[in-house]
Amino acid sequence: MAVNQRRAGIVLSYVSMFFSIVIGLIYVPMLLHFLGKEQYGLYQLMGSLIAYMAVMDFGLSNTITRYYSRYLALKDEENQSNVLAISCIIYGIITVVVLIAGVIIYFKLGDIFGKSLTVDELVKAKQIYIIQMVNIAITIPSNIFTAVINSHERFIFVRGLSILQTVLQPFVVIAVMYYKADVIGLVIVISVFNIGTILIKIYYAMFKIKAKIKLYCWNKVLVKEMTIFSFFIFLNMVIDQIYFKTDQIILGIVAGTSVVAVYSIASQLDQYYINFSSSVNSVFLPRIAAISAKTEDMTEINSMFNKVGRIQYAIMAMLLSGFIIYGESFIVFWAGPDFKNAYYMSLIVMVPLLVPLIQSMGIVIIQAKNKHAFRSKMYFAIALFNVALSIPLAKMYGGIGCAIGTGVGLVIGNWFVINIYYHKVIGIDIKAFAKEIFAMTPPIAIVMAIGIITNHFIASSNLLILGVKIIAYVCIYSVLMWYMGLNDYEKNIFAGIFSKVKKKR
Repeated sequence: MAVNQRRAGIVLSYVSMFFSIVIGLIYVPMLLHFLGKEQYGLYQLMGSLIAYMAVMDFGLSNTITRYYSRYLALKDEENQSNVLAISCIIYGIITVVVLIAGVIIYFKLGDIFGKSLTVDELVKAKQIYIIQMVNIAITIPSNIFTAVINSHERFIFVRGLSILQTVLQPFVVIAVMYYKADVIGLVIVISVFNIGTILIKIYYAMFKIKAKIKLYCWNKVLVKEMTIFSFFIFLNMVIDQIYFKTDQIILGIVAGTSVVAVYSIASQLDQYYINFSSSVNSVFLPRIAAISAKTEDMTEINSMFNKVGRIQYAIMAMLLSGFIIYGESFIVFWAGPDFKNAYYMSLIVMVPLLVPLIQSMGIVIIQAKNKHAFRSKMYFAIALFNVALSIPLAKMYGGIGCAIGTGVGLVIGNWFVINIYYHKVIGIDIKAFAKEIFAMTPPIAIVMAIGIITNHFIASSNLLILGVKIIAYVCIYSVLMWYMGLNDYEKNIFAGIFSKVKKKR
């Protein structure tokens, strides 16, 4: 059952990504139409700010998954219940801290954005902030139930619920926009959907899985371990916010909502790109945690790292190479000519992201082995460097400057420093992984050359031509990768997925 759940979880992760992207392609232009550039930029700006409140989860969700999975593997029911009870107490404290911090920031919004936002925008910004703070206060303690579901590897349920929300939410939002096109209505609908999803997860964890929450003892050793483990995951979450959300806050302070709107389109494309890689990671965390609890041998983990990395590379390289060739035309048709610069902003970040995304299993491995402290410290230093570099660049070059600052930080931290750590400290065979990846690169170079030549002679004068060119590119890429890049194991995986889809049809 567990193996089927993992495989189904991976497939459903990509199904969820597919729906998210397809719906987003329709949803975002409609939001821009209803809200306008300024209101959409305001929504993204406040979302970037409130995201810092969301990380006040302090990484406890992944911590619960790690320790709860360990006790599941050892069949220790008492410690399973104890971990959840201790986590509930800690979450209660965290929620109070978040609310206090949220109130303080609320009264400082005028000082932070007073020079870049109009009076009306500032009023709406405060209203959005209040709604989102209530949402965060409910979301943070609910993460304990998500951790329980993931630990029991019920990936079909959790991915299916995500798909349902992804599909239904935009329809309700657009219906509300037809009634009254206002950013406040958008935020309320999203919050209602989020709370509804939380209630369903609580019911599933408590009544289907029958998770038990009981405090047997205040295990000081366990609390200390969990606190240290959580702190460095929290640091990673803060780093991610600095990398991918702080730029919008910086631009909101120095440039206003219109520039934020353009940058948010670039960030959204980058996030789609990230999700294609990272969406499968949570499927493997319980398995790697169980392996690490029983043995220090890296053979099975290295094999998993290479297998997942190769599959991720085949997918991520197709997305990146296709975006390099067709991304600018796509953004103009999708969001409008005013958002053309989003292509360059997105690409400057997307290229450096390729390496860490195909190695994203490394994050899962060091979390499972409780050796993520170095990565957190190193990335925190790089993130601060990113902010220090992005502020002056934003003043000089706007969104392009912010993207350059982020890209430079990604190259230093993810291409060089972390790979040395993976190889020398964790025991991941990076040299073997690099050979695997380089062996898959020739078909990518060939199809890119074909795409560039075709793009030069056939202009993307309308959406139909662009669509045909993209479909042709994907088909040629798939054929070349199948015959020149994939090994038998990967061919069997993709062939198995296609055969199952064919049977269902």
